[in-house]
Amino acid sequence: MSLVLVDGHYYAYRSFYAIANLTNSKGEPTNAAFGFASALLRMAQDLQPKLGAVIFDGGIPQERMETHPEYKANRKETPEALEKQIPLLYEVAQALGWKTISVEGEEADDVIASYTAAVDGNTCFVATNDKDLMVLAARGVRIYQPKSEGYELLGPPEVEAKWGVPPEKVPELLALTGDASDNFPGIAGVGPKTAAKWILEHGTAEGVLAAAERIKPERFRPILKDSAEIVRRNRKMVELRTKIPLPVPVEQLLLQPDPARQVELFRRLEFKRFTREAEARLAQMRPQQPDLFGG
Repeated sequence: MSLVLVDGHYYAYRSFYAIANLTNSKGEPTNAAFGFASALLRMAQDLQPKLGAVIFDGGIPQERMETHPEYKANRKETPEALEKQIPLLYEVAQALGWKTISVEGEEADDVIASYTAAVDGNTCFVATNDKDLMVLAARGVRIYQPKSEGYELLGPPEVEAKWGVPPEKVPELLALTGDASDNFPGIAGVGPKTAAKWILEHGTAEGVLAAAERIKPERFRPILKDSAEIVRRNRKMVELRTKIPLPVPVEQLLLQPDPARQVELFRRLEFKRFTREAEARLAQMRPQQPDLFGG
């Protein structure tokens, strides 16, 4: 049975910024909830999964904060209009049949990675654009990304075409380049193309450090030597944790849509099209009344 794991943080922000200024008749913001519902409905249609969960961040592991206390310190506070809709996102996901999961003190990336490590015999998809999760493509996972028309599934060839290295080498790449969005810098002046070239030549970030005296362009030789501590820190930061105890066993992630709940929720949110579609699904579920007159 196919399993879809959704990066809740990514899709919350994606939905919020993709649709601007949508409110209900009370003036309450509903744009993120609308976009979230659209995304989940589309995923279900595209991938036809039997199992599914939306994974939200539950905090930052102490280990990462000890490694780099400034981790994610540059992130702005969640916009108030999105913060108000977070409970709605949970409601939307649950009404559409998806389990919602958040593990206290753990990032969604690591929970997702732990679920993919536990999958046995399932076709697994991860819906995200997070570069940290591209490494999962090396384990048979496919990264789902919607397009204006259709969708794309990233496997090893697609990840390598995008990043310049095979998916299992993406953490090595990030060790050299850092990740500005998570507030840990890489080697000064080193971009993805240069880093990818070095990784292909020397195998790992540690291999690049070992080859510092031979590296080209030559101007990076002293910079690499001075950046060894940063590179090793970054490599530790991007390592996904795959042994987090699963709060819900994989086999219990069955998608179980609730059309009656959808009708109530979408009416409340004033999503007219989604309400009509949910009403149609509910009508199909209701048993037909027998025609007592035979006509």
